[in-house]
Amino acid sequence: MADDIIIPEPTKAESAAIKSIKEEDVHKICSGQVILTLAVAVKELVENAIDAGAKNVEVKLRDKGLELVEVCDDGCGVKPNDLESMTAKYHTSKIRKFQDLQSVETFGFRGEALSSLCALTEMSIITRHRDCSEAIKIVLDRKGKIISRNCHTRAPGTTVLLTNLFATLPVRRKDFERNIKKEFAKMCQILQAYCLVSTGVRIRCTNQAPNGASSLIMMTQGCEDVLSNIYAIFGRPKLGEIIKLESPLKDSKGDVLTQDELISALQANAGDNANITKEDISSLYNREFELEGYISSCAHGSGRSSKDRQFFYVNSRPCDLKNISKAVNDCYHSFNNSQYPFVYLNIITSRQEVDVNLTPDKRQLMLGNEKLLLSLIRRSLLLTFDQIPATYKLQNTTISDMQPQANNIDLESIDLIPLSTAEKFRNVLSQWKRTGDTAGKAPNVTTKRKCLDEITARTLKMQKIHQFLNTEDIKPSGEFDYKSDPETDEEADKTIQFDKMQLKEESNAFDELVQKIDCKVLTPKKTGCNFVDTKSFNNSDIDTANDVASKDDNAAPPIIEFDVSDSETQEHSNLSSQFFVTLKEIEDSLKAEDAIKSEKKSKAKLERLRFKSEITPSQNKSAEDELQKEISKSSFARMDVVGQFNLGFIICKLDNDLFIIDQHATDEKYNFEMLQRTTNLQYQTLAIPQTLELTAVNEMTLMENLPVFEKNGFKFSINSNAPPTKKVSLLGKPFSKNWEFGKEDIDELIFMLQDAPEGTVCRPSRINAMFASRACRKSIMIGTALKKSTMRQLIQHMGEMEQPWNCPHGRPTMRHLINTAMLLDDTEINENK
Repeated sequence: MADDIIIPEPTKAESAAIKSIKEEDVHKICSGQVILTLAVAVKELVENAIDAGAKNVEVKLRDKGLELVEVCDDGCGVKPNDLESMTAKYHTSKIRKFQDLQSVETFGFRGEALSSLCALTEMSIITRHRDCSEAIKIVLDRKGKIISRNCHTRAPGTTVLLTNLFATLPVRRKDFERNIKKEFAKMCQILQAYCLVSTGVRIRCTNQAPNGASSLIMMTQGCEDVLSNIYAIFGRPKLGEIIKLESPLKDSKGDVLTQDELISALQANAGDNANITKEDISSLYNREFELEGYISSCAHGSGRSSKDRQFFYVNSRPCDLKNISKAVNDCYHSFNNSQYPFVYLNIITSRQEVDVNLTPDKRQLMLGNEKLLLSLIRRSLLLTFDQIPATYKLQNTTISDMQPQANNIDLESIDLIPLSTAEKFRNVLSQWKRTGDTAGKAPNVTTKRKCLDEITARTLKMQKIHQFLNTEDIKPSGEFDYKSDPETDEEADKTIQFDKMQLKEESNAFDELVQKIDCKVLTPKKTGCNFVDTKSFNNSDIDTANDVASKDDNAAPPIIEFDVSDSETQEHSNLSSQFFVTLKEIEDSLKAEDAIKSEKKSKAKLERLRFKSEITPSQNKSAEDELQKEISKSSFARMDVVGQFNLGFIICKLDNDLFIIDQHATDEKYNFEMLQRTTNLQYQTLAIPQTLELTAVNEMTLMENLPVFEKNGFKFSINSNAPPTKKVSLLGKPFSKNWEFGKEDIDELIFMLQDAPEGTVCRPSRINAMFASRACRKSIMIGTALKKSTMRQLIQHMGEMEQPWNCPHGRPTMRHLINTAMLLDDTEINENK
């Protein structure tokens, strides 16, 4: 069969020849960019219906949209004269020029949707304008041209029928058929967003199975408030589980804030809002702005296990707002960090502040001054959650806030030096006395310093010490007494002692040091000079000089006087110059040069290494990435066991690389994955079947994946004759000693299945946690001595795991130790020395 397939050759054209693409091909290319999925196709038709003023919109799917998509409305309909231009590219009744985008109030405005659908599917339209007595049915070709036109009967409005969606794009069609369950779930999610925001519009969605049975997916009643739509789609929650958002422009009492009060309030809520100016707030007050919304209560149990019910709008247009979604969830987690909220948030703002013309599906928007908007949303959430009884937000508490405040201390007129400061001062002074360096760093040998400069600098320091020692405010005993608050400190009297005599001794040592330094200030006799070649001094010379100097701690470092000349420049000048350098400075200079060379060699080695991350928690991610990149599953079979270390780790070798493997974490991960694959949890039958308040979409997902739920220990009763949302009842749920499971785990599993590939075994997070606990208890423990065969088996198991790099609790299983080739390089270098 493969030999019969004729693959057309690519177009061969000279690079210099630029020609226009055929109009038909341009139409196909552009149409494929506008209509990407089933969800987008249904969205465009529903938006057209709502823009037409419809009060009833019905979406009918056949085989989840694979066979047919039909959208019927009771809007104003299309006039017979406009039928030709209705499906023409870039023909619309919404705008006339680019400037109209700043004031467009409809969902659509580009005139692309119907034309693009014609190129991707077989389309027919039945429409009747409200001023006409009969309807007209038209059939269109791929270019959007009418190929047949007949009279029809229907009430005013429009019906659009799409057959075999993506039939003209074979690859996309196959992908559509293969992932139809996921595509259907996404379509329902998008449609829910329009159901919630469209007040006064009755939206109904049904699906007809291949066997002819029809089921209701979702429906609203055309209510005039959003909350009723929420109840119609998701069911009525318990009292208090969904609450209305408070206005950020008001205080907790409901009074409108002034501009200055709002700036202060925003800056108090978050430290990063300091850049919000009064001009920003002034423009906010001068334009239309409002936050309409509902959110789950932050009380534990009121949220959800996933973010599947979060809907964001700008001027009632459904959209994806990543930053705002993150801000909402982060704020909610500061009150309830184990769940996600239900969110309905509609941002009403000036249309001039929003750019909706970013993507073909108009789901991505650009907002003016998004930072201010995020601050207002945070304030609204804080005001909302602060009113919930028995909840509070954890505040960052600094150490200074927790320190007890001492009272009755009258030490304002006394300059105190803390004991730790005095000790540090003595240590630095002693080091300076020995080496002439207060910082403890090797001096730079290339810096020319005159002795007088050294003496002057050190004399200034000692003058400050003399001044401190002669201060009359310090008592002779060096003691300072104060009283502490007895409620905060049990010790009534505390004493800070300072040894004044020690400073006097070190001051006298300095005077002796100055007298011992023999310094000559030399005037340069030569215009050019060279520095001494420090490499000419060997280590024995330096050690001898240091031994002499160490006999007397108060002696000055030996000073060597150099005559510096340059043979290359003697014929140009007969002048000479002298400068001083200590043996200690020469030694430090040589050490610094060796350190630089060693660092360069280390960098060269590092560039040849495959594994560069260190064994530290801060580099866990990079270490794991390196292992995934360099180590394949077959690599574990080639590893040699070196031995066991510290009764907890296995050392193994692959080529020139040594690895350390955590024996407990590795065995735990293997047992965990085995439990996930093979365990069928037992269920406990309920005395009374529990009714599940599922949406029609979630109900369909559950019924289509019953084996997955049964593998996780859930048992259901299915009543096919019951109305949607009432077909499933819970008969049994999994049990395991101290672990209890229920509706929250079912909701999480449904959410996972909607995005999981076909055949994936999904487990709720709490069941995974139970498996992790079981795997931990049955695994090889730290402290267990292992035979070489057991170590070999653990390494082989790593090659059989799906993800062997960390245990279920997040602890790494394997890390790179060292490359033995690098050790050989070091040995060769030392031998060459």
